[in-house]
Amino acid sequence: MRPLTPVLVAGLLAVGCATTRVNYMFMTPDAWRAELARRGVDARQVPDPLLVSDDIRKVATKLAGVGNPPERLQRLQQELFDEAKFPFRYDRRETFTAMEAFYRREGNCLSFTNLFVAMGRSLGLQVTTALVKRAQASEKEGDLIIVNNHVVAALAYGTNWFYYDFDRRPHERPMAVKPLDDLWITALYLNNRGADELRAAHPDIALRYFEWATKLAPTFAPAWGNVGVARRRTGDIGGAFAAYSHALTISAEDPTILGNLASLYRATGREHEAELALKAFAVANATPHMLIVRGDLELAQGRVRAAVKLFKRARALAPRQADPWVALARAELARSNRERAREDLARAIRLEPNDATALALLREVSQAAAGPARP
Repeated sequence: MRPLTPVLVAGLLAVGCATTRVNYMFMTPDAWRAELARRGVDARQVPDPLLVSDDIRKVATKLAGVGNPPERLQRLQQELFDEAKFPFRYDRRETFTAMEAFYRREGNCLSFTNLFVAMGRSLGLQVTTALVKRAQASEKEGDLIIVNNHVVAALAYGTNWFYYDFDRRPHERPMAVKPLDDLWITALYLNNRGADELRAAHPDIALRYFEWATKLAPTFAPAWGNVGVARRRTGDIGGAFAAYSHALTISAEDPTILGNLASLYRATGREHEAELALKAFAVANATPHMLIVRGDLELAQGRVRAAVKLFKRARALAPRQADPWVALARAELARSNRERAREDLARAIRLEPNDATALALLREVSQAAAGPARP
């Protein structure tokens, strides 16, 4: 999942001078389309991520069986995990609606959650999507740092919440879980689709998705940050600064937003502002790659011990990724410890044999250790 983070409940004035509150949590398709139109988003261009077909309803009814709502959803989850009964190919790159995931039998965590929530609702169960707050993971693709957040399905029943997770890999317990309404669920889908287009070097298309996401979830800070990234890619530097500024009014210490802002400052020759932005983010909430960016700033200013501390924190969060080990190797080289740097680079290459940065740096270290060639 992408992408992805952190419900907006807006009051509307009803006819007759009475104030009513729109329920965005479980919207009918007609209400969903009407609300999108009211917010300036064309529903003809945005698929409903939770729309279901008769085929989905029939399969959900068969798999869920009978029982109370939590029991039926638990059985539905177990059956969906059974490849013999419901073959499904996990692909972390592809974000689909419930309908697309059902007929294609593939998708990422968000796609599978969309499908599960839609199936549950087709049974008349008030299940929704919830955003899990926990240490964020990240990955680097070219000059993009992709931050992965996590969602689960959630059901309020009696006095308890029941959660259904489609990430079966081991991870730490969530720090908090935030149930989302249908507009937020749509915004998450659009934000992920925008990230897909950004990866594919289509910043103009990505920008449209990100801006739609912010219209549906105006307090979705990462989507505003992504608007900044896309605007920068399309050459709108002023618009990028404005988007980052707005994002920071929502989440003032967000490491990813501040890191992107620092990158833009640096690209426009404002090195001092870049340094201030990097120093402003909350290290406790930073992804591994943002910790490396912050560590690089410390390294450039000769504060090697501070850099090593940040790089080690990144390694603790992502021990199976090569980047933190490469960063540690650079720090060791800064204090002339070539042998330790060589060990760190060897570890990075064992983890990712084709990592170009690690391979190039290891060649440099080896050549330096061998000394100048003799005739």
